Amino acid sequence: MAGQGGVATVSSVMLALLLCGFLGLLGQGVRAIVGLKNAGSLNSNTPSEQAEFSLAYLALSLMIGFIAGVLAGVALNLETIVTIDPSDWKTLLGIAASGYIGADFIENTMSVVIPGTKGRTRPVEPPASAPPPPQAPIRRPIPAPPAHDRPAALGDAMRVVCPRANAAVWVPALVAAFERFDFSNEPRRAAAMGQFLVEAGPALNETVEDLDYSPERACQVWPTLFANPAAAEPYCADPRRFADHVYAGVNGNGDAASGDGYRFRGRGLIQLTGRDEYAAFGRAIGKTAEEAADFCQTHDGAAWSGCWYLASNGCLPLADAWDIDAITRRVNGPAMEAAGLRRQYSDEMLSRLREYAATIS
Repeated sequence: MAGQGGVATVSSVMLALLLCGFLGLLGQGVRAIVGLKNAGSLNSNTPSEQAEFSLAYLALSLMIGFIAGVLAGVALNLETIVTIDPSDWKTLLGIAASGYIGADFIENTMSVVIPGTKGRTRPVEPPASAPPPPQAPIRRPIPAPPAHDRPAALGDAMRVVCPRANAAVWVPALVAAFERFDFSNEPRRAAAMGQFLVEAGPALNETVEDLDYSPERACQVWPTLFANPAAAEPYCADPRRFADHVYAGVNGNGDAASGDGYRFRGRGLIQLTGRDEYAAFGRAIGKTAEEAADFCQTHDGAAWSGCWYLASNGCLPLADAWDIDAITRRVNGPAMEAAGLRRQYSDEMLSRLREYAATIS
């Protein structure tokens, strides 16, 4: 009798786990489908390869929802789930909701755990023009242009999307960086440009951190360092002293006397900041942290560091799936500043790159 009771208990537990997992899967399925529709991924005008990526994303989301549902059931006590009254819709809805929010919890956790995630504040501007909506479905994937045509493709796209950027200077630097860090298809290159045009401005000319803070603004950004504008004023008059003070002991920097704050201030198309970040980039290209910091002040270094940051923070698979918001979280953190503008730039760059590819196919 005791043995049979044990079997019955195990069976009940397994059924409870399956029930919780199914409810979590259901909740996450609703979230994934709504998200894909909002992103336009299920639109009939979407290229076929993006639809394949959307299916892969949907499958992954459902798996996350199932796991979240099981965890929610464990947290609620499986014995309660086994004996639940089907009319107790509040408990069932709670488990389904755990699946709905499961992916957000994981993404937000990653934005904290992954090193180098920063929240930046800078004015942003819209693209120079918006692409017309597609008039007909794309029936087959458009091949990427051959490697020797990529400079022409990027230059053509930049003249439309960001005409204020100096294409003659930036195209060679960006193409070399794309090749070096495996930005091997149009979605990866377009997603990178979408981030660069917000982080470094629509002219790609904000590649060195602006340390010109008013005392009032310094108090807002660093309230623990400056109790009032009078305390900040002596530092705001000297950018070097200011950076050495506010970045002392941050991201691997030494104290204020070390000079690391100013030496390792933000540089590049996605501004690297702090000794640790420059050292990691330097290891990838065979330079010291100090050499990497100097390199980032050049056009080549600014492009290389931006592409390295995206590649080393897991953004290439996200670009393949065209999950621009997830890339923005890796770059900007939970603040998600200008997320809509980053999507707009990315979408327009992808459209222009593919239009060019279509003309040479």
